[in-house]
Amino acid sequence: MTRSFPAGPGLLLLAVSAFGLPTLAGPADPGLPDDVGPFTAVQEAFLADREPPQSLSPEHETPCAGGFAGAYPCENVDLMEFLPLTSIGGGSGNDVWGWTDPSTGKEYALMGRSNGTAFVDVSDPAASIYLGNLPTHSGNSTWRDIKVYQNHAFIVSEATNHGLQVFDLTQLRNVVNPPVTFTETAFYGHFGRAHNIAINEQTGFAYAVGSRQGTETCGAGLHMVNIQNPTAPTFAGCFSSDGYTHDTQCVIYDGPDTAHVGKEICFNSNEDTLTIVDVTNKSAPAQISRTAYSASGYTHQGWLTEDQRYFLLDDELDEQNFGHNTRTRIWDLADLEAPSVIGFFSSPVGAIDHNQYVKGNFVYQANYRGGLRILSLDDIESGTLTQAGFFDIYPASDTASFNGAWSVYPFFASGNVLISGIEQGLFVVRPQLCVASGAPSAPSAVANGNNRIDVSWTAPAGATGVTYTVLRSFGGCPGSGFEPVATDLAGTSFEDTTVSGTVTYSYQVVAVDATGLCSSPPSACADATATGVCNAAPAFAGASSATSLGTFGCAIDVAWPAASPNCGPSATYSVYRSTLPDFVPAVANRIAADLTGTTYRDRGVAPGVAEHYVVRSVDPSNLAEDGNLVRVTATPTGPPGPGTWAAGAELGDPGMDFETVVTEHVGWHLEPTRKHSGVRSYYSSEAQGQCIGVMTPPLELAVTGTPTLSFWTLFDHAPGVDGGVVELSVDEGLSWQTLSLSPPYPGTFSGTTNGCGDAAGAPAFTGSQPTWSQYSADLSAWAGQTVRVRFRFSAGTGGAEGWYVDDLTLTQALVPTVCVEGGLFTDDFETGDTSAWSLVVP
Repeated sequence: MTRSFPAGPGLLLLAVSAFGLPTLAGPADPGLPDDVGPFTAVQEAFLADREPPQSLSPEHETPCAGGFAGAYPCENVDLMEFLPLTSIGGGSGNDVWGWTDPSTGKEYALMGRSNGTAFVDVSDPAASIYLGNLPTHSGNSTWRDIKVYQNHAFIVSEATNHGLQVFDLTQLRNVVNPPVTFTETAFYGHFGRAHNIAINEQTGFAYAVGSRQGTETCGAGLHMVNIQNPTAPTFAGCFSSDGYTHDTQCVIYDGPDTAHVGKEICFNSNEDTLTIVDVTNKSAPAQISRTAYSASGYTHQGWLTEDQRYFLLDDELDEQNFGHNTRTRIWDLADLEAPSVIGFFSSPVGAIDHNQYVKGNFVYQANYRGGLRILSLDDIESGTLTQAGFFDIYPASDTASFNGAWSVYPFFASGNVLISGIEQGLFVVRPQLCVASGAPSAPSAVANGNNRIDVSWTAPAGATGVTYTVLRSFGGCPGSGFEPVATDLAGTSFEDTTVSGTVTYSYQVVAVDATGLCSSPPSACADATATGVCNAAPAFAGASSATSLGTFGCAIDVAWPAASPNCGPSATYSVYRSTLPDFVPAVANRIAADLTGTTYRDRGVAPGVAEHYVVRSVDPSNLAEDGNLVRVTATPTGPPGPGTWAAGAELGDPGMDFETVVTEHVGWHLEPTRKHSGVRSYYSSEAQGQCIGVMTPPLELAVTGTPTLSFWTLFDHAPGVDGGVVELSVDEGLSWQTLSLSPPYPGTFSGTTNGCGDAAGAPAFTGSQPTWSQYSADLSAWAGQTVRVRFRFSAGTGGAEGWYVDDLTLTQALVPTVCVEGGLFTDDFETGDTSAWSLVVP
């Protein structure tokens, strides 16, 4: 049965942020066709509860301590990053999904918004980059849903004529100047509006549900699409026998009901039932069962446990209809033809549940005003779940209303979890769910035949579901520099057959919990000396440094500590080089071999090209080479000369030094939200009593010319109380003096209540300047001296957005010049080497 209701008109209001940026602030989005109907009962209820997007500032890495991560209530979940809606394309938030680039391992958030889809690089959450927006195909809509298959995103919406957008995610690898506006890669138009989409990645079929417009609406049930060729989707079939499908999960079934193993089965949330359908034959899908349950309000969504024995279902209206707290129903699927509810979990709060996904032994739920809720499945067979953690993105209330968390994505290998906030934006959080067992005890190591050592240990008391990692190092106990030699061991013994005769090895053992995220402390150490042939490589720590020689001729000096031979009396060294930072040493990139010293000068490098080095040690007695992957990097440059030093917070720019007298990320850091150019700027948020700076490295100014500092800035500070100043030091920061700027500072401090105690009347960047403006300072008075420049932020009250600085330049600084490939060196004259003398060198 489907339920449809006419929607009422919406009201549009517009708010303006402190920086004059328009943000949506009303119960409807600009141009939003939320009056097109028909809508389900739960959509009508949602529209009635809509609130304007919240005016929020970015937040950064904040541990959950004392029940809070900053302003957000939490338990066992740390905040890694928060990007407000205004920083990722505006509108209101809805669905979120993730993509991991198989080539680079980078993790990306794909967040739906009322006006499009945002793509955010969250590989380093503290330096997340909003890469750009894919606009809606037609109009705006509160509802948008995203899934991923074969490096393509598939996007549907409730907007009229939206259809299915396909977007090639590999485009995210090479976004030069984000954010950009993307275009869809392909389009499928057999339906117009659809509420949701599911994808079975095992088969390459997508299932659009709730479609009510187009040539193949499928009665708003399962609209099946072949996406095995992602850019050429084709219609595959319908299932409409049970009417409107709100959400589904489709899998190749491998659960306990042997009659259906190997079939493609969809588990449908159909408004008032769990409806299970065999879709193996897309032209003739067959309903297996249709099961109602007591006290249903609106059967919304659910997810299978990984063994496919249980289905966890959320009902989106039962909290409002019956007045109980958030309820998660547990279905036993031992018999797909007769599934049954065996219990439910009642949350400590009364929020409405929305979307949930299972990863390992936990279910991750987006429960609207309750935020992210994580439940343990340890005792699911008895119909029991327990709360393991939460992160509440709507601190004001946990009541049963449609605000706060829309969805979650828990499937990143990093362990980071995405939360999409309707009025808030994108959260990246890190659950801390594992409870470490005790360390394995009583380790022993015994030589047992040539080139073999047997290691054994006793399992920690009470440990269940753990595996073991064996660590090994050269030399006897206590050992140092332990490295894994075996992982994922289920038993309590290990035969190490990779040892060298006559060499002593030390061992430790670590227990790893079932999630793979939590390890015990290492066991005590045990050691043994192997018998048999001595075939070990030397013990070697790898390269220690790579440094540009800084001469007219291009060269890099590589250095390393001495190795300790295990078999022969001495060691030699091989040097490997590549322009690829993650290269693996091979004969093709070996540039030197049989070296006996601990340095090497590489003259075969090109100017300005970053070179990466690995040094390995070799035992000449057995030709065994160690396998370290320690990489060091340098870029060849010429001698210092007058030039322009520049820093814009971008990757590859020279670094600034951050004063760390406050918690990380409360003060200065790299920020992608606002920037003058590129993808990042230097930014400091505000905190009460804050006094913190970001400064250049020591820079030597040329004796001649007019050295000039220039930078771009914008800011939002409490007028007179909070503000920033630019200072210079000639004694490595022991003392500082305020620089005069052109144009002058826009304001002054009104008293000494600011964090640094600046006097009333002292010039400062204070108040609000919503657009980027350029300032400069004449440094001629310090020509010939070594200086540091500092941007010092002084906050008394906090609460405003903070200070942004970008695109710094300092002219007439002594910076490395360009070297000459194959050029002449001083030691060429000393040794009589005339091979480079024919070059004309500046």
